[in-house]
Amino acid sequence: VLDRVNGTRTATDIARELGRQAFHTLVDVRRLAAAGHLGPAPAAPGAAPGRARDLPPPFAPPVTDPDIALLKRLRDALEAL
Repeated sequence: VLDRVNGTRTATDIARELGRQAFHTLVDVRRLAAAGHLGPAPAAPGAAPGRARDLPPPFAPPVTDPDIALLKRLRDALEAL
């Protein structure tokens, strides 16, 4: 497993190359990282340190007020069961 690590391959890619199950390869990668043999890939030149990639916007706008009528109908339906 350690020979296949190059900083861009995922555990699934390594498992596919070795003909192993992804879960077992992921466990091996985790053990190698815990032992200090693996670490995070170095940052790309010009990238801001400590800056994660921009996340996509949320799917729906946040709702601040619950729909009381819907909650009451749901409660009544559950009580009717």
